[in-house]
Amino acid sequence: MKSRLAENIKTFRKERKMTQEQLAEAMGVTVGAVYKWESKQSNPDLNLIIGLADLFEVSTDVLLGYEWRNGSMGAALERIIVYRQRAQYDEGVMESEKALKKYPNCFDIVYQSAVIYSEKGYTQKDQKASFRALELFDKACRLIGQNTDENISELSIRRKMARLHLSLGHADTCVDTLKKYNVCGVNNAMIGMVLADCHHQPEEAIVYLGKAFTQSLDDLDAIMIGYANVFFQKRDYKTTVACIEWLRSTLRPGYPPETITWFDKYDCVLLVLCAETYCAMGDLGLARDYLTKAAKQAARFDGVDSSKICESKLFAEMGITNQSHYENFGRTAMEVAERRVMTDAEFVPQLPAIWAEIRRNIEKTNGMI
Repeated sequence: MKSRLAENIKTFRKERKMTQEQLAEAMGVTVGAVYKWESKQSNPDLNLIIGLADLFEVSTDVLLGYEWRNGSMGAALERIIVYRQRAQYDEGVMESEKALKKYPNCFDIVYQSAVIYSEKGYTQKDQKASFRALELFDKACRLIGQNTDENISELSIRRKMARLHLSLGHADTCVDTLKKYNVCGVNNAMIGMVLADCHHQPEEAIVYLGKAFTQSLDDLDAIMIGYANVFFQKRDYKTTVACIEWLRSTLRPGYPPETITWFDKYDCVLLVLCAETYCAMGDLGLARDYLTKAAKQAARFDGVDSSKICESKLFAEMGITNQSHYENFGRTAMEVAERRVMTDAEFVPQLPAIWAEIRRNIEKTNGMI
């Protein structure tokens, strides 16, 4: 059975941004001794191994690297996860406590134990379990250097802790935690909800909710355009158009078709995307129909004063303006649409010629629809 002691000493030292000199000083040995440990020329004695494990906040088993090989730690972890998946929480927390005694400083054991305690707390309204989960999640944050799962970070753990605090009635602690770890606004929606629902602070809540809602629109747009591209590349053109049409109907404020809204500017791009898709299908008739609709809509949008463009009443009451959301796409709607036409001209070479013809016809009638 092979030990990974040398590799682990070096890895844990670097995780804590310690030099060999600093580790030597902390352990009361020479720099040469640390060098020999990491280069496999010698091993620290038992007392030093225990001291190193304490310093790195890992179990001696993790430091030595044996247990993952013979499976005892891995098996314990697997049992905890299986119990959680089966909602066998009582058995799961018993298994967790046994594992925590044996591997008190193993991140995976601590984290998965926290998760099963938190689920027990939620589903069984068990406050004691929720408090134990908070304790373990906090410890997991201190052991985060051991984590190898890209889906887990201190941020994700703190968000779980915030939700636990909310379930325990600690709304203040929940909001404080979410605000402290609100990187790129990831907690805006939750902060706004708690401020409105628990703190009864609508004015502050609407600021966070507005930011969250705007971001959700951006995310929804990115998701559906992403799906459209996936299906386009698979030559599933009908589903491509279905994705774009669903996005159009979802993003447009609830006004009659003849009403001009700020979304109509971006909608010109979506119409061109549909035209591109039909062009790729070989249906130039439908491609022309969509391009014509895009060009006419762009001309109509550009031909009215901005004061006559309707803002969604609901959005306005929510503190959100479509104007600011869509005006950065380009100076005019016609420019935005034409730029989209030219972007993929290499792949759909027929499109620019059809577009140019449609624009000439519109210009001949002075943009009249």
